Amino acid sequence: MKRTIALILSLIMLLCLPAYAAGNLEVTEDNWYVVSHSDDYRVYYFAAAKNGTDKTVSVNDLLFQIQDAEGDTVESTSKYNMYPQVLQPGETGWLVISKDVKDLNSKSDIDHYTLTITTKVNDDQLAHPLTAECEYIEKDEDDNEDVLRATVTNQTAENAFDITVAMLARDAEGKLLYITGDTAKNIGLPAASSLMERASIKSDIMDALDDAHIAVASAEAIAYTVEDIDD
Repeated sequence: MKRTIALILSLIMLLCLPAYAAGNLEVTEDNWYVVSHSDDYRVYYFAAAKNGTDKTVSVNDLLFQIQDAEGDTVESTSKYNMYPQVLQPGETGWLVISKDVKDLNSKSDIDHYTLTITTKVNDDQLAHPLTAECEYIEKDEDDNEDVLRATVTNQTAENAFDITVAMLARDAEGKLLYITGDTAKNIGLPAASSLMERASIKSDIMDALDDAHIAVASAEAIAYTVEDIDD
C-alpha cells in the first residue's frame, strides 16, 4: 500500500552538471530526490565519487546548489558526509547531501542541481578497510521498518575502534538508490570478530520509491577505521 505522505520524486535527473574537482574526484553515479517536508521540501543527493589521482585525497570544499529552470539558485549547502573521508588512489567513496528548501511557490521551482567539489592531498590520515557484507530487509521484525543490515568483520590482528559503517541500496538494474552511514565512537571490535550494524531507510525515501514502483533489490556496505598519521 502506498504511504499517504505527499512527496515529489525526481529519480531521473532533469539536468546534472558533473562534479568539477581540483584533484579529479569524479562522480561516477548518483541519484537525487525532492520530497515534501512539513510545508516545504527536502532534497536528498547520493553519489559515488572516485579518486582518479595517484595521491591520497579528501574533500577540501563542496558546494551543492539547488536551482530553478532559469538557473537561479533557490538554496545551497556545503555540508556533506563522505564515506570514507580519505580516499586512496583509485578508491571510490560514497557521498551524502541533504538540504531543506523553504518558501517556494511550487515544486516546479526545483528543477535541477549543480555540484562542485575541490579536493586536497591528505597525508595526515589513512582509512583502514574492514570486511563488510550487507543485506536489505523489508519490514524487519524488530520494528517493521525497511532496513539495511551490515555484518562487519575485523580481519586484522589488532582491535579496531571508532568504526564507520556505510551502506548503499540499489534497484534490480543496479541503480544507486540510497546511502547511509554511521560511526560507532568508543566502541571496539576485537581482532577476528564480527558485529552487526543496522540502519533504517528514511521513510520519505521509501515513500518515494513506493510511489515510483521501484524496489530495493540489493545492498552493499563498506566499513573502516581512520588512522591519524604522525609526521
